[in-house]
Amino acid sequence: MSHFRRTVRGLLVAALVSGCVSQARISSNDIDTLVVKAMQEFSVPGAAIGVIKDGVVVHAAGYGVSELGLPDPVNAQTMFRIASTSKAFTAASLAILVDEGKLGWEDKVVDHIQEFALYDPWVTKEFTVADLLTHRSGLEGGAGDLMLWPKPNKFTREDIIAALQYFKPESGFRTEYAYDNLLYIVAGELVPAVTGQAWEEFVDERILGALSAERCFAGRIPLDQMQNLAAPHVVIEDTLQVVDRNRARANVDLAAAAGGVRCSLEDMLKWSQLQLRQGALADGTQLFSEEQSRIMWSAHTILHPSAEQTERDRTHFRAYGLAWRLADVEGYKHVSHTGSYTGFHSSVVLVPELDLGVVIMLNASGNAARAAIAQGIVKPYLGMHDVDWVEYFSREQAPEQGAEPVEVPAEIDFRSGSVGAPLSTYAGLYRDPWFGNVSIEFIDGNLWFVSEKSENMLGRLWPYADHTFYAYWTDRTLEADAWLSFEIDEDGQAQRMNVLQVSEEADWDFTDLALIRFTDE
Repeated sequence: MSHFRRTVRGLLVAALVSGCVSQARISSNDIDTLVVKAMQEFSVPGAAIGVIKDGVVVHAAGYGVSELGLPDPVNAQTMFRIASTSKAFTAASLAILVDEGKLGWEDKVVDHIQEFALYDPWVTKEFTVADLLTHRSGLEGGAGDLMLWPKPNKFTREDIIAALQYFKPESGFRTEYAYDNLLYIVAGELVPAVTGQAWEEFVDERILGALSAERCFAGRIPLDQMQNLAAPHVVIEDTLQVVDRNRARANVDLAAAAGGVRCSLEDMLKWSQLQLRQGALADGTQLFSEEQSRIMWSAHTILHPSAEQTERDRTHFRAYGLAWRLADVEGYKHVSHTGSYTGFHSSVVLVPELDLGVVIMLNASGNAARAAIAQGIVKPYLGMHDVDWVEYFSREQAPEQGAEPVEVPAEIDFRSGSVGAPLSTYAGLYRDPWFGNVSIEFIDGNLWFVSEKSENMLGRLWPYADHTFYAYWTDRTLEADAWLSFEIDEDGQAQRMNVLQVSEEADWDFTDLALIRFTDE
């Protein structure tokens, strides 16, 4: 950075500290321009964007349509699935119980849920309530997510707790960050363990009810509220399509405590205001204490800023709190979390020192759009107006020149493959201790992968080479075709099936599966 730029930046920081540019902000017209440009650039059919500053909602608007091909516009009451931004509701639930003396952050999980068990008995014994929320368990990132997605499936929360003992750790306990969803579901189950009330009922009554959030639900959505719903969209083979399986449903979501809340922009702004007030409602009543707010916004798991974050945001420190990501951005504490669910992307960004909150809700899978909108709104409040963030993230998303293309199904000549054995060699029932039964069975003369508990995991197997098949899922919105490699015994029979995703960018990870051929013998 040049001496001139360092000097200008130094003067700007000094001005921020002294309050000389405390009124720096972005106008609603500029937000409109930013959002529309991002939606057009990144194929987003609808968005709801809100800003709350100094306790006042200064922007709350819908853009585009709720569902492609239909005329219904998005507005501040349109309900979206908010994905992992739901996690903060779980942390707040437990914070309330800590305030009430019914729970402690350092309580051992097994003291409240006796069935809880991890692969290592010592880790099981030492695992605390806080550990459930901090992604430092030692498990591989996303371990067991196939129990949650794709939907619908037949797994239960009891199945999830029972499955944890089968996941071998990838790193030492409390040594590394690895994002996890299953343990947030366990955290949600602490609520009924100590109160007798289901997590979703507790959130709906104690948090959303207290906020008068009438279009936000952790639990079952009343039928009269099942309208003005955003539909999820994803680009498949260069075409934007609705992901029907991921629509907001009235029923309680298995993964509610990790990512199942459905909410409108208007109510997410109320939630953001509660956070900025450190747990205080509009009338001054503390829903959770300032002490619990401080704990949730304190570093529990240390992360490391990338070179890009350091250069772009002047970020020197990053950490994960309790359901919140923490960083310093341009000299300010930045508290945030994203939600990513096939067809829905969301984000909540809080800058407590500026009493600023930003809510972003998209009805499409749009990492770049979400990031561009977040930066484009927050940075002007920090006095920085000189970056076209849509252009910036468009460049970041573009493939590098000369990069190898990602292998896609159309580039594989399925019909020319040969696996080296009769197809009957591979047919049969295979069993994984947590995922359950998978049948490799003949349908119209071809082998198919059929999951007993996850009905969308259904796909034709195309012979490829050396006891390996290409699993081509019937539901193309999964975007997670897989290689199936069979291990053959001395008698020429398949005894084990290994599953590996074709693309490293796929949302699904199959490496936890241990599918062993099942026989009655």
